[in-house]
Amino acid sequence: MKKFATTSAALAAALLLPTFPAAPASAAAQDPDVQDVTQMKAEIQQLTDRLNALEAQLEKAGKDAGKADKKKAPELKWSGSTKIGYMYDQNKTSKSKGEIRLKAKTKVDDRYDVAFGLKFKATQSEGGDEAYPSEKNRVKLDEASVGRQFGPVYLKGGVQSATIGEGLWLGKSSINMVSAKYDVTPRDALYLGYGRDSQAYLAEETSKPRARTLAFLQYQHTFAEDALLGIYGGKQQPESYLGIYAETPVVGKLHFRGEFVHNTNTDHAFNETDSDGNSIKYGYKYYGSKSHADGYLLSLAYGKAEKKGDFVPSVNYFNVDQNLFMNSNYTSYDDYIGEEGFKGFGVVLDYMTSDHSKLSLERYWAHTKPDDANRKNGTGKSLEKAPYDFLYLKFTTKF
Repeated sequence: MKKFATTSAALAAALLLPTFPAAPASAAAQDPDVQDVTQMKAEIQQLTDRLNALEAQLEKAGKDAGKADKKKAPELKWSGSTKIGYMYDQNKTSKSKGEIRLKAKTKVDDRYDVAFGLKFKATQSEGGDEAYPSEKNRVKLDEASVGRQFGPVYLKGGVQSATIGEGLWLGKSSINMVSAKYDVTPRDALYLGYGRDSQAYLAEETSKPRARTLAFLQYQHTFAEDALLGIYGGKQQPESYLGIYAETPVVGKLHFRGEFVHNTNTDHAFNETDSDGNSIKYGYKYYGSKSHADGYLLSLAYGKAEKKGDFVPSVNYFNVDQNLFMNSNYTSYDDYIGEEGFKGFGVVLDYMTSDHSKLSLERYWAHTKPDDANRKNGTGKSLEKAPYDFLYLKFTTKF
């Protein structure tokens, strides 16, 4: 009964007391500027959360990429060249040549690079003094080397290529040596090498070519992009060479290059044989003369063969003594210069059929240049001067 009375009194009080409206929201909460600030804070917080999430994703992706790089194998880069040619001389001798060079190179790490290359060559000859058509198919190890950069010095060891000057004495691959190129200044460079010069093919005939000691030191100064001067000294046992070469613009697109080389050796030894009587191919084919031998090249070209459509005519003059080389396999011009000597001039027409292929036509009017004091090894007879005119058509590519 008491509980009922209390409840009734509470209800009566609620009905009798005046009622007031709910208290309004604070003025600060109703201010538009305050609402904008609150909304901006919320948006900033959302943007911050997104940036943190993106940073975490990028950090994870970087770690994954680092792991992938560590496991990734070194990239192998391929390059090469091809050459097909046809030569016809005044003796109605024709030669067909075809060769391809393949080279692979990779950078093992930030310090070392490794290169490997092979040369495949086929030659067919017939007519003229040839008793019957002949053919040679050969494979040569062009390169198998390891190189490393030491600041301005690049050191390389193994089977590699070497070109001195314009290549009149030396311009070949397959040379087993250690070489170094030192950029003394942006315009001055030293190039030196020491090793063996063997040009033996992987599938050689019964002969046993003898490797000779090969050493050289070259200094070159570049005056401008197309102008340079260089000197060199070298030894190719038993020969010793001194040379000078230069390149320079003349006028307009006309460009000159030349080289002079002097062989100081006067002792022309015979070819040697081993205990079985097989020729070692070491020694001079012609002997008897005690004089020095010289050779030089002069060349004028109009333009440069660099891109598709370029047409470059040039004129070359050679004057090379007999026995300038004991073995002419090392000159860049061994297609026509031999131990018998070579004197004459030629016209060369080059046309770029694409950015990486060139068609060349060479026509030479020349003759051998024998020394009357020399005799041919095996016959004892001297060599008479003979004409050596020929036409050479070739197509080359680089890739």
